[in-house]
Amino acid sequence: METAENYAVPVHGNLGGSFVRSNDFNEKFYLRWGKIIFDVSFGVQANVKVILRVHRDHNICETYIVDTDPYDIEWNRHKRRTRDFYIHPASRTFGQINCVKFAFVVHRDEHSLPSQNEYIFMDGSQVRDEHPQYRRITAQWATHNSYRTHECNAWQLQNDVDWYNHHFDSLHLIPKFTKGQQYHPYHPKRFIHEHIDQVIRCKHEQPHRFCTIKVSVDCIDDHDFTQHLVHASHSGVCVQCIVDWRKMTLTNSENYARLKRAGIELVGVFCTPHHHLIEVDPDMHTKFIIFNDEDCILGSFNITFDRWWANWESGMTFHSKGVCRLLDNVFQSERGGVNQKYGIDPLAPFNLLYTYGPGTPCSTAAITARSTRFSPRSTAPGIRSSCRCSSSATCSASMATASSTP
Repeated sequence: METAENYAVPVHGNLGGSFVRSNDFNEKFYLRWGKIIFDVSFGVQANVKVILRVHRDHNICETYIVDTDPYDIEWNRHKRRTRDFYIHPASRTFGQINCVKFAFVVHRDEHSLPSQNEYIFMDGSQVRDEHPQYRRITAQWATHNSYRTHECNAWQLQNDVDWYNHHFDSLHLIPKFTKGQQYHPYHPKRFIHEHIDQVIRCKHEQPHRFCTIKVSVDCIDDHDFTQHLVHASHSGVCVQCIVDWRKMTLTNSENYARLKRAGIELVGVFCTPHHHLIEVDPDMHTKFIIFNDEDCILGSFNITFDRWWANWESGMTFHSKGVCRLLDNVFQSERGGVNQKYGIDPLAPFNLLYTYGPGTPCSTAAITARSTRFSPRSTAPGIRSSCRCSSSATCSASMATASSTP
């Protein structure tokens, strides 16, 4: 069986000095930046993603996804370095870091290969030493890597796109446009909690079914939502959450701590590309939830309902296995898998896109539902939904367009 080590080997680890960052509540956190270097014995088309594991007291392990960029490129080999990532040495909730480990994933031929081992990036003593640290990465003290990625079926995704463009009613689409009042009939809170309960009931009625709730939302700092997710997890539902790294790191919120204590998979995504047009650090900005394989919601909102106040927010709900699979393709890509390609027809009645590209250094999660007419200069049918850039898990723009054509 092939592993990521057949194509890439980690060689160097660097940990910088301490600096201060503040969150939205002006709370201060002392962070340190990190970097990992890989030797890759394959062409530049072999991408590498790093699974960073931060171990703390009380059996707490925080997981992050970090992208890499190539350099020193030759036709059959190159080097890769991680984009900037940061660790928080002393958490007010969970204490000091005991060890920082990492696994990695290599993308090749539209599939991901996990590393066999999980390697030590820095041990506890190095993290506690305030001076910059260097470590030669070797297999010494390496442990088994249990992190696994997953790819969706590209053929099935293409069938889904073709199907709902000939059977529009199968989407069961409901637009939502509402202010922050939680009791408004179109406020998403009711839909979300009803469907969490629906997944729990499904698990009780079908104990052998693999029931899932997949959350990909920039920020989920909400008491009721996190409590309900913990209840679902305790009921046997597989709950997975992907958020921006800052939201789960630069926080003293009990809501994120609750998810960590419950052992729910909580993954922070580092979106730190280097580009001369970037003036403000971008963040992971996707906002959708998938309930089992039939229902989903996506929109402009974070799951921070107590802070909405008078904001107007928009979104859509779908009762559609096809749309759930399309969003799962994005979700699995964010977790470290390969984003699968499928073709779209820009003249079709409906297209749901999450686009990735080197020209998109930061992300946009605006969802638009609109009538439009395409000129003869429109993009030709068969355009791919995604490119092969290494930033595909973090630089995302979502768009749902309903179009009327001549």
